[in-house]
Amino acid sequence: MTEIPEHLLKRAQAAKAKATGEPAPAEAPAAVAPAEAAAPAEAAAPAPVVETPPEPVAPYNEAAASRKTIPWWAASALLLLPIWAISYVGTLERPPQEATGVLAEGQHVYEARCASCHGATGAGGSGYALADGEVLATFPSAADHVVWVARGSDSFGLGNAYGDAARGRVVEGGMPGWADVLTTEELIGVVLHERAVLSGSEEDAALAEALDHAIHLGELDLHGHLDPATVTADEVQAILDSVAHDDGH
Repeated sequence: MTEIPEHLLKRAQAAKAKATGEPAPAEAPAAVAPAEAAAPAEAAAPAPVVETPPEPVAPYNEAAASRKTIPWWAASALLLLPIWAISYVGTLERPPQEATGVLAEGQHVYEARCASCHGATGAGGSGYALADGEVLATFPSAADHVVWVARGSDSFGLGNAYGDAARGRVVEGGMPGWADVLTTEELIGVVLHERAVLSGSEEDAALAEALDHAIHLGELDLHGHLDPATVTADEVQAILDSVAHDDGH
C-alpha cells in the first residue's frame, strides 16, 4: 500500500472542507524536537575565571618606582651649581707660595733673629723698617747689605751713615753682627729674603734662584763663615757675581 504524503493529505482535507463548508481541521502542533525539549530553560552560567596573581616585585624596583622625583626648580639649581662653585673658588684668597732654597732659609733666619726688632713683615719696630722698598733704598747694593748684617752696628759706629748716606739715616745701636753665628748661605739668604720677599725686588729673587741652582749643582759652597773683621762688599759681590754671570744676568 502506497503511503500518501502528509502535505497532499492536508491539501485534500482542505479542499473537501471548502466544498462542504466545514471548517478545516486544525493543524496539530509541531512535535518538539527531543534535543530542544532537553535543552535547559536558561543558558548555563559561564565557568568562573580564575585570575593569576601578579608576580612579586623586586625590592629595588619597588623602591625605584616609589621614589619621589626631583622638582623642576631643584633640577635647575643643580645645573647652576657648577657655575656657582667656579665663581666661589675664584673669590678665595690663594695662600702665598712658600719660598724654597736660599729664600726659605733666609725666611727662617729672619723669623728667628730679626723679626723681634724689624717686625714680622718688616714694618719696623725698635729697628728700621725693611718692607715696601725701604731696605732697597737704604742699601741699593745687596753686597753692602750683607756686610752690614755680618758686621753689625758697633762695627760701623753709632751716628755714622746707615746705608746710603743720601738718605740721612744714621747707625743706631743694638744691631749685632751675625757673621760668627750664621753661615755665609744664611747671611745671604736673610738679606735676599728682606730684599726679594719683604721689599719685592725681582732682581734679588732671580739672584736667589741662581744661587739655588749653583748650590744644587755643587758649584758653590756657602757653608763657611765670613770674617766680621775683614769682610768687604767686594768680597761678597764676587760671590754674587759668580752665580749671576753663570745664570746669564
